[in-house]
Amino acid sequence: MLKKRNLLFLSLLILGVLLLSSCFLKPPVMVTFDSQGGSAVDSQMVNHGEKATNPTAPTKTGYTFSGWYEEPGCTNRWDFDSATVTSDLTLYAKWTANPTYILTMEVNPTGGGTTNPAVGVHPGYEENQVVSITAIPATDRNFLNWSGALTGSVNPTTVTMNAHKTVTANFELAVGDSYGGGIVAYILQNGDPGYDANVQHGLIAATADQSTGIQWWNGSYVVTGATATAIGTGQANTTTIVEKQGAGSYAAKLCHDLTVGGYNDWFLPSKDELNKLYLNKVAIGGFADFNYWSSSEYDADYAWGQYFNFGDQNGYRKDNTPIRVRAVRAF
Repeated sequence: MLKKRNLLFLSLLILGVLLLSSCFLKPPVMVTFDSQGGSAVDSQMVNHGEKATNPTAPTKTGYTFSGWYEEPGCTNRWDFDSATVTSDLTLYAKWTANPTYILTMEVNPTGGGTTNPAVGVHPGYEENQVVSITAIPATDRNFLNWSGALTGSVNPTTVTMNAHKTVTANFELAVGDSYGGGIVAYILQNGDPGYDANVQHGLIAATADQSTGIQWWNGSYVVTGATATAIGTGQANTTTIVEKQGAGSYAAKLCHDLTVGGYNDWFLPSKDELNKLYLNKVAIGGFADFNYWSSSEYDADYAWGQYFNFGDQNGYRKDNTPIRVRAVRAF
């Protein structure tokens, strides 16, 4: 009978201990992670009073993860190394916006080709993002090189966005292109003075006539010495005429004093330069079927001009006022 009592007492004692222990043990708690627009993070079951495990950081396009916080406004940061969990808990991700940059794509000349990304302004590139770019020449054009934030002629190529950047794709010029303050009127060919097989040079015409009728002289018949007629001599002719004749209103001075399109190095074309304008008059545009002055002097009384209807070049009296003027500049 004593043994039975002892066994019963021991059983009751064990049961009491278990019941007493259950009064102090608490169930595990749930830690939930709200990524606030970032990638999903799994919840954790944590024993009461223990520490949660710092999960793998979520990701969010355009942002950098900056830690877990106790409230959506992200004021109090949760310390996984020291903080313990005693009740269900939600932690909130804090995000810091990455710097973004603008890529501006341009082409030169207009009409020479296109680019990918397209010509225009492209915002929203992340810091150090590598962007592939391609120059796409128009038909019968060639890509030359990059300028602006890039150099060289590799195509396609890449640009690293660590700042706002402007990239220009440079293509071959063609007569009729808008360029250099006017319209490309002529591109030097092999055999022309100043021709360079590696760099395009030529003439740019102003977009409109500078006069519908003005005299060549400045009130007196004198030999100016501006008799050169070849391509590449119009600038020197114009300078010589102005130095010889001085102030006043006349064809060479009108071009010499011209500032248009951001350029002030315009001149009256020589006889051969004027003929190139005539040959390309449709592509250049804006010419009248009438006479135009050149800077090439014929003699004391006459200077060379050209009839833009049929192309005839003749000597015209220097005081002849119904003759037009179209300025050019070299590039």
